[in-house]
Amino acid sequence: MDDEQFRGETAYQASLHLAQGMLQAGLLTEAEFSKTRDLLLARYKPLLGGLYCEFG
Repeated sequence: MDDEQFRGETAYQASLHLAQGMLQAGLLTEAEFSKTRDLLLARYKPLLGGLYCEFG
């Protein structure tokens, strides 16, 4: 994993963590969270996060 991939992975994980917190707090619906996750995947193109999303 090069530096750019690492930055994308960490940005994706941090952003997803924030979105999960918002979901748990009731600030996002399941549909909004799903759309947010899809947008984050498209923006950051994480290697590991993309795998977790597919199989998780």
